Amino acid sequence: MNRTKPSLAARSLQHACVRIVCEGFPAHRFEGCDGRRNIRVELQTKTGFEPGAPDGRDAVSFVTEITVKPGADGGQDFSGTAVHGRRGERFFYLSWSGEKAAGREMFRRTKIHLHGLTPAQINRAIRGGVLVARVHAVAKDGGPACASVPLLGGGWKLKQS
Repeated sequence: MNRTKPSLAARSLQHACVRIVCEGFPAHRFEGCDGRRNIRVELQTKTGFEPGAPDGRDAVSFVTEITVKPGADGGQDFSGTAVHGRRGERFFYLSWSGEKAAGREMFRRTKIHLHGLTPAQINRAIRGGVLVARVHAVAKDGGPACASVPLLGGGWKLKQS
């Protein structure tokens, strides 16, 4: 029987659960924004879009997994189906789309940065916690939140599972 050992890099990969909560949706759910209807927000992955789940009256939450690996600088780096950006600048996208005469089209994206995660939070999440980021659904112009957004509640939180 030939058993090969996983490489050092493969052994050093670990996984953590992430939950992103987009909250504060207005009652009208942005209907009519720039002539669009049936507006929705989804987690953008490398292969498409993942719908969220209702989280109370005015929020939607998304659950995904990140792979934590050693960074070139000795810190931690991240990858995963929903992780975008270069090393040191990783983030998630929440993509807003709506229907117009020509069909469904994406028109805004909310960027949620991972750089605020602490090594302690990450290490605890690897052992079974959930990393939670909360963002507001509404931009200053009254439409869906877009561009890089601040996290609510002081940043990333760790919830024990």
